[in-house]
This record gives sequence, C-alpha cells and structure tokens, in this order.
Amino acid sequence: MSMSHKPSKLFEPGKIGTMELKNRIVMAPMGVPRTATPDGYLTKEFLAYYEERAKGGVSLIQMSISTLGGSWGTGPVFAPGSFSVMDDAHVPGARHFVDVMHSYGVKVSNQITHHGVVLAGALKRLPPEKRPPGLRVVAPSAVPFALTGDVPHALTVAEIDSLIDAYVDAARRGKSAGFDAVRIQGCHGYLVHQFLSRRTNKRTDEYGGSIENRARFACEITKRIRQEVGPDYPIIMRINGDDYLEGGITVDEAVEHARMIVDAGVDGLDVSGGPFESHHWQFITQYQPSGPLVAAAAAIKKAVKVPVMAVGKIDPQMAERILEEGSADFIQFARPLMVDPQMPNKARDGKWEDIRPCIYCDTCFRRGDAGTQCAVNPAFSKELEFKLVPAAKPKNVLVVGGGVAGMEAARTLAERGHKVTLYEKNDRLGGQRNIVAGYKPEHGRLADYMARTVKAAGVNVVLGREVNLRTIEEMKPDAVVVAAGAKPALPENVPGIDDKKVVLADDVLSGRVDTGNEVVVIGDGLPAIEAAMELGKKGKKVSLVSEKKIAWTFSHNMKLAALEYLIKYRVMTFPDSKLESVTDKGVHIVWDGGEPHAKGGPRFELLFLPADSVVIALEPKSENALAEQLGVFVPEVYAVGDCVSPRDIISAIHEASAVARKI
Repeated sequence: MSMSHKPSKLFEPGKIGTMELKNRIVMAPMGVPRTATPDGYLTKEFLAYYEERAKGGVSLIQMSISTLGGSWGTGPVFAPGSFSVMDDAHVPGARHFVDVMHSYGVKVSNQITHHGVVLAGALKRLPPEKRPPGLRVVAPSAVPFALTGDVPHALTVAEIDSLIDAYVDAARRGKSAGFDAVRIQGCHGYLVHQFLSRRTNKRTDEYGGSIENRARFACEITKRIRQEVGPDYPIIMRINGDDYLEGGITVDEAVEHARMIVDAGVDGLDVSGGPFESHHWQFITQYQPSGPLVAAAAAIKKAVKVPVMAVGKIDPQMAERILEEGSADFIQFARPLMVDPQMPNKARDGKWEDIRPCIYCDTCFRRGDAGTQCAVNPAFSKELEFKLVPAAKPKNVLVVGGGVAGMEAARTLAERGHKVTLYEKNDRLGGQRNIVAGYKPEHGRLADYMARTVKAAGVNVVLGREVNLRTIEEMKPDAVVVAAGAKPALPENVPGIDDKKVVLADDVLSGRVDTGNEVVVIGDGLPAIEAAMELGKKGKKVSLVSEKKIAWTFSHNMKLAALEYLIKYRVMTFPDSKLESVTDKGVHIVWDGGEPHAKGGPRFELLFLPADSVVIALEPKSENALAEQLGVFVPEVYAVGDCVSPRDIISAIHEASAVARKI
C-alpha cells in the first residue's frame, strides 16, 4: 500500500451482534493506566486517558476492568488502580464513563475476568492483613503455577456454579451501567483459559477430559449470561488462538473451542495468544515478527459465522491488508494507541507518516515510582497535566545532537515558538536508532518519524558538523541543549583487549564489521543480548558472557522473548562472569559457577572460551565535555539523554521533553 493511499476497509462500518461500529478499529483491553482509585472508582485522570483515545477515532473500546465481585473479585488485587464495577456502588461512575465515550460515537465493552491461579503472585505481594476476606487462589485442578510454585484450590462443582452466578451478576451490572457489550476473558492463562487447556485442566468430571468437557465452563458462562442479558445484547469472548507453549492450546484446538463457544451464544470472538508462561506471545515484543497471531484468527474466522478480531503488533497499514485478505473482521490496537491516540484519524486521512510508531520496547510493562510510562509518548497517562505552553519570550536555542533526545527537544522547543537550530555531526538524524534499525525496523521508523516532525516544526537542521566553541561564538544562542549521546567503551586493564579480533557491538549491529564464526559477546545489557541474538541468527557459534544475570534489567515479557531466541539460536550463556584476558585463540573468563559461598573452596573458576571474534557491548561513556565547557559562554545550558549518563530511550525522550517545556 502506498504511503498516500487512504484505507478503505479499516473505515467501513461493521457490526458485532446488534452493536453497530463506525469503523474496524478497536482499542484492545490494557491493564493501564492504573489511575482509578485503589478500590476501583472512576477518576478524572482515568477518564481523560480514554477520552483522548475516543477523540482519536476508534469505534469500540474494550475495557480492561473486572466486574466480578464478592469473594470472586480478583481484579482489585491483581491490578490495583484499575477501574472496576465490582458492585452496584461502582455503577454510577461506570455509567458516566460510558456516556462520555458515547459522546464521541464510541462503543464500550465491559470485561469479566477471574484471574485463576495467576492471582497467586499478586496475592503474595499483599501483606496478610490487606488480603480481601474469602479470596483464594483457585483453578480447575491443583496444578502448581509455573511462575510461583503455588498450588491452587481445585474448584468443586458447587463452587463452579457459584462462580458462574458471579459472572452473570457482573454482566447484569455492566448492562445496567450502559456498556454496549459484555466481553468474557477466556485467554491469557486466566481461569476460563485454565479450564480450556489440557495443561492446567486435569479434572475427571464433566468439566475435564474431552475438549467438549474442558469447554463446558466457557459455554455455560455464555449461556447463562445470554439468559440474563437477553437475545439482543452482544457477548464477545476473548480466546487464545495459540498458547505458544508445549502441551498448551494449539490452533486446531482453538478452532474447536471457537465453534463450541459460538454455538453457546457468543456474537464475536477476539483472538489473542500466550498464557503467562509464554507472556511474550500475549504482548509481542520488538524481537518478534509483526502480526504473529493473525494466522490463528484467520483459521478461526473460516470456522465460524460471527465476526473475529485480530490483535498483536499490527500497524494500521498491516491492518488494512489483514481486512482486505479476509483474515479478520476487526483489528485491535493497544500499545499503538498509547503511543499515538490520534492514529485512527491520521490513518483515515492517509497520513501514515504522521503516525508516531510504537517500538514495542515494553517500557509500559515496567511500573516505577512514576507509574506506567510510554517511552516515546511523554504525555501517556498524563493527559490532564501535559501541555505545550507557548514560550513567554522566544529564544535562540541551539540543540547539539540529532538522536531521539535531541530531536524531541528541538521539535518541542520549535512548537513552543523558539528559534531552534539542531546540529548533528553525522550525515543523518537518528543517532543510536540508525544502528539498530536493521534488525529492529520499528526503531528506524521512529527515527524517520521524529526527523520529519523536527523539520515540520521549522527547526534549522545542520548535518555533518560538530559543535565547538567557535560555533557558539558565531551563533550566540540564548540557551543550549546538549544531547550528544555516549560513545562505546572498551574494558580497562584487560590483557589483549587491543587484539584485532576485539570489535564493538555497535559496529557489528550496524553491519560495519563482520565477525568470525566463533564469537564471544561481552556485556550484560540490551546491546549484548541483541548482538548475541543477531549473530546466532546468522548461524555463528556464540557465547554470551555477562557480569550479571542474563537479561537482568528486562521486563518479564522482553526477558521471555530474548531467552526464547537465545535458546533457539543455541547461544551459550555465562552469567555472573567477567572477561579476564584476550588471547590469540579466544578469551579467559572468570566464572562463579553459581555456587554459594557456604560450599567452601574457590568461588571462582577460570574458563577458556575459543573465539575468532570478541564483541564488546559494555555500558558506553557519556559525551558530556561540551556541556561542562559551555557554562561559561551561554546563560542556559541543559544536558539530556545519554550524555548525562548512558540509559534507555525513555530517559532520553522524557528528559528532553521536560527540558524543552521549561525553557
């Protein structure tokens, strides 16, 4: 599809049961933002986040709330700060929320989830006195949860009946609050999914054994909700099209589940993937291909006569192709709408290049003191407070460095009315993104997007020139923002480090340097993992030597994806290890063997690893000399991003945005 082509299929009206939708773009359920009150009541911050996405042009918002109540109400414990409709007291807030969404022509579904055995981790984090009375970790069978080792209580038939009653009551509450549809959460390793999967369902009664028996719980919930809400109220169920897990649900099984669930009365199916044990196939990362869950959705669509939604690392252009080829009826977006709430409106107008791309970096999974954040959208979940205020006094501002920090600062300053000049010593903007673009195309798209917005904002871009004190004398800026980044570093005091077989990860990843067949990668951060994966993908024999645990800084999701590929490409890993020396034939490393001190004897072992090439991926050194010099010559000097200290993309963009909004 050409970049100027306006999509047609994406903006056709559609129906799920009796619910009419203005287009085929659905906002997928997300566990963020968690800005409701701790007990699940609506707040103005939560409303503002969704209102921004409703203005952006989606047709249906699938809520990530939980309406199960009483002793079955797992939502507030599993996702504190999420909006809830767990009892009738929460209904007025829900009704107000739905009314606001309706004012933008957007429909809303109400989600019903019981988290099953996955609740174990969240419950463990709560002190005993804060655990809701009567709330237990339950499942179809007493199968230990792989991630915590907890053995759940196996539900009795009487408890299953009580639980189905709670699902029905939740659907009633949602309908009374004005939600346009009810969505049953039947995937991702939560309770309904645990019944469907032979891996977690070992029952021998009518709820276990055959595929029909394992689907009975999902089907009974559907039938009983249908009796409660009547024939015209839409019921959607989200199911796994593939568990991506040995012994889990396969695509063929998912097709059978879909047929049975539709026969039970569901009006639409929402096809996802991955329980918690294969979480990275639920939230696809930058290491995985785009749209990997679509094939399962397409197989299910062939087997049923109700609309099917696809989801999972899909951009709007890919969405149009999926609809054109008939693989799905609706496309769900989650993280792309965190990154750019206006994505649907921009796509409708054919402004593909104006859509800020998601880089699937999983920053949104790492909840820190500032709550959930998006690496490339500083306004995410700060919709009420994030404002670009015109500069009181326009200034002449110089930005040094054209990586993401420099580009974010330059664009923001220009949009506020400052006169901005951006100097980049290389022949193109993008910085580190240009190095990784070859194997992480989303990062290349982000660099291109940011470069376009810099020019569109009226920034004077000067390429191929370094800034020195003479530049400052000529330009006489009122303020300078230094975003010069960081440069790769070699380890110090390592014999043989000057050997010609020693190369830098940046040079390898950018394709400037090739390696031999037997490679040792040294480093414990993102570049080391990615160098090991990329070299393994090329068929090299790779060893990864890390001073810390492998992928120790990664989110759960990214770590699973990285480890899956390290295993796939047969990369040997040596955690808690350090480079001792480089020799003619390889490297010596000091390895602790993972043994505790108490065992006695030497804690460390010296190992030799043969290598044709040694790839160094250590933390780079900040280039902050210019910022230190300029304080004497310029009234205002600000340093942002890696030139302050080497960190990640979120620090670069968020710091640059904050500085540019205060100058």
